[in-house]
Amino acid sequence: MKSIKLLLAVVCICLGWTAVQAQNKAPNKAQNKEMFLADPFILEDNGMYYIYGTGSPNGIPVYESKDLKHWSVPKGAKNGLALHKDDTWGDNKFWAPEVYKIGDKYIMTYSASEHIMYAESDSPIGPFKQRVQRPYLDERGIDSHIFRDDDGKAYMFWVRFLKGNVICVAPMSSDLSQINLDKVKRLIDVQDGTWERTSSEPVARVAEGPMVIKHDGLYYLTYSCNHFQSKDYAVGYAVSDSPMGEWKRYEGNPILRAHSGYYGTGHHALLQTSSGKMYIVYHAHNSATKVAPRRTLISPIKFKKKGGETILKVSKKVIVPVIVPAS
Repeated sequence: MKSIKLLLAVVCICLGWTAVQAQNKAPNKAQNKEMFLADPFILEDNGMYYIYGTGSPNGIPVYESKDLKHWSVPKGAKNGLALHKDDTWGDNKFWAPEVYKIGDKYIMTYSASEHIMYAESDSPIGPFKQRVQRPYLDERGIDSHIFRDDDGKAYMFWVRFLKGNVICVAPMSSDLSQINLDKVKRLIDVQDGTWERTSSEPVARVAEGPMVIKHDGLYYLTYSCNHFQSKDYAVGYAVSDSPMGEWKRYEGNPILRAHSGYYGTGHHALLQTSSGKMYIVYHAHNSATKVAPRRTLISPIKFKKKGGETILKVSKKVIVPVIVPAS
C-alpha cells in the first residue's frame, strides 16, 4: 500500500512539474507566430536583416532579424510600417517592395495602385517618403527591380500589362530618378505549353517578379509565372551576357515549384549575405486548399556547375520565419 501511495505521489509531482513547464512555455509559443508577407524582399545592413513585403493595406511592413529565422518589429517603425500610404502617391495595392542602400541613403521601389513608385529614407526601417508624390511612369505597372551593374549603370526591370503580365527592362538615369522608355525592351513573354502557363486554375498569362543577379560575367534573370493563386505558381530563370538581353531560358526550369510540400511557391528575391551564403526568399499558399494569407519562406540557393554551364540550384531545406516580441 505504501508503495502505491509513493508511486501516486511521484506521478502527481511529475504532472505538476509538467504543467508548470507548459505554463512557462505557453506564452512564448503563443507570442511567436509565423510570418505572412507576400512578395518578400530581404536587405542585409550593418549586421541585421530587414524583410519587407506585401501585407498591409496601409503601406509596406518591415521586420528585422539577426538569424533569418526570428523576426521582430523594429523599434521606430511606426505601426510596423517602413512606408505609410500618407507618404506616397496611391491609395491601395502596396505590393512587392525592394530596398537598396546607396551611399548613406536607402531607396525603396514598390507598387502602389498598380503603378511603379520610388521613395527614400535615412534608415532601413523608414519612414520611406516620396519627395514628389507621383509614379515613375504614367502607365500602369508592378513588380519593379533596380539592377546596378559593375560599371555603375542602372536598369529598371518591371512588369507591364500587355495583354498579360510581361517583364520589360529599360536603362535608368545615374541618379535613378528616371527610366528611359525610348530604350525599353520586352524580355519575358509567357510561353504557352510550358511550365510558364499550366492548366492549373486559375489560368493566366503572367510573367512577373523579376530579379537580376550577376555571376562570373553572366546575368541571371529570375522570375515567376502562372497566376499567384495557381498551385503551379513557380520560379524559373534566363541567362544573358547583357542586362538588356537577349535572354535564354534555363532548360531545367522551373527551379522552385511546389517546393518541399508547399504550393504556389513564387515571387521571390535573392539574398547574398556578407558571409558568402545565398538565399531565396519567397511566398507560398497558406495550405493545399487555401491561398491566403500567403506564408513567407526562405531556402538556401547556390550556383552549381552542371555539364558546361553554371546553374542556380535551390536547396530542399526551408526556413520558416517567425515573428517574436522585440527584445
